[in-house]
Amino acid sequence: MAEWRRHRKQIQEVGELFKEEKAVAKYLRFICPTKSTNRMGHRVDYFIVSKAVDCLLDSKLAKAKKGEEALFTIQESIVDYCNRLLKQQFFH
Repeated sequence: MAEWRRHRKQIQEVGELFKEEKAVAKYLRFICPTKSTNRMGHRVDYFIVSKAVDCLLDSKLAKAKKGEEALFTIQESIVDYCNRLLKQQFFH
């Protein structure tokens, strides 16, 4: 029972995702090329980081609109952003 409480506390620490983070995650999920495999009896979809970086650099998120700043400008900014999504347990 204590494990359940610890797990519940971890879920609450993640917090709400911002709108742009949801948009980036959705873009990666549906646009970035993925592969499938079986791992420990479960079907797992995964993507290659270099293809995800290229996909995000080519997206509309990397292009600035009038009066706004682009979300991604260089590869390092994409890596930092993906690390933030990883810390929020959006993917493993």
